[in-house]
Amino acid sequence: MVDRLRPVHAEINIGNLIHNYDYLSALATGSRICAVVKADAYGHGAVEVARALYERGCRDFAVALVEEGVELRRAGVDGEILVLSQPPLDALSTAAQYQISVTAYTKEAINAILSAAGEDRPSFQLKVDTGMYRVGVAFDDLEAIVNLIGPGSIDGLWSHFAVADEDSPESVEFTLLQLARFRSAIDTLTKGGLAPSQLHIGNSSGLLYYPQSRLTKSRVGLALYGYAPKGGSVALELRPVMSLISEVAFIKEVEEGERPSYGRRKPMARRGNVATVPIGYADGVPRRLFDGDGKVAINGRRYPFAGVITMDQILIDVGVSESVEIGDRVTLIGSDGPANIGADEWAARCNTITWEILCGISKRVPRIYLG
Repeated sequence: MVDRLRPVHAEINIGNLIHNYDYLSALATGSRICAVVKADAYGHGAVEVARALYERGCRDFAVALVEEGVELRRAGVDGEILVLSQPPLDALSTAAQYQISVTAYTKEAINAILSAAGEDRPSFQLKVDTGMYRVGVAFDDLEAIVNLIGPGSIDGLWSHFAVADEDSPESVEFTLLQLARFRSAIDTLTKGGLAPSQLHIGNSSGLLYYPQSRLTKSRVGLALYGYAPKGGSVALELRPVMSLISEVAFIKEVEEGERPSYGRRKPMARRGNVATVPIGYADGVPRRLFDGDGKVAINGRRYPFAGVITMDQILIDVGVSESVEIGDRVTLIGSDGPANIGADEWAARCNTITWEILCGISKRVPRIYLG
């Protein structure tokens, strides 16, 4: 592999990751933390994150794809790995080979799992749809699915909240309805002679805001990486894990009224310096950040974009008398002295969600693990 030559990287603070895990574990009391490491651990690096958490005592991990589970197993990650969506039927044998737990919610998949198990206990987790309306056994069809499985034991029953991260009365009411439906689903399994060893519906929002959702385990993604779904991460003692760093590569003096970058959309308010930084939307810096009046931090101060974000470079208006020089560190996400820029700030400025910002930091940005 070629050594890193471009001055761009993401710093992944393992100390902050462990702090968040410990904090959430204490909050969960009797509920185990299931670390959601799908999508390369929300851009943080699934293998490195899972290894660090396993060393700290985490034994439950969740991924979106069988392939993601295989990557963890090949890297030596032990513990349970649960695939959160039902995989294609031809992927079931690979999951079994690598001892990856799968989710099932169709008759076809359940029949395939039962057939493969033979006289042994079937190994899978059943997902019931309590109101997300994405995937899962329809609530009204659950009894028929329980009858199909027959008496015995399955690994787990789970569901997923739709609006637990929202504060409106309607959202709270619907979240409580989902909880009630899930409890009813547990009763349906019990009456059908099934005894799932794991019960979980709580995500980060459930763990933080709905204590009654802390069942045998809680699936935690965003909060693990340092952000609260409703904001207020600092008050909740969560610490962001990822910082996005580059440096000033070029400085040019530009006259008042000139319009840097594509589209010539923003005139210079006065004669001043424009710093070029070698990172762009191909690295995960959204073009919408320019329209949202985004900032970067250099030498402890926040500076605005001088023009629209391009694929590989950004232009920063650093003013006329500022001591910004080529080679200075540029913090796009993270802390630089008193200047703090979070992924949640990016999300607010881009009218999106923090999850999308973190997952959008591209693979061409090297990850450097600290601590």
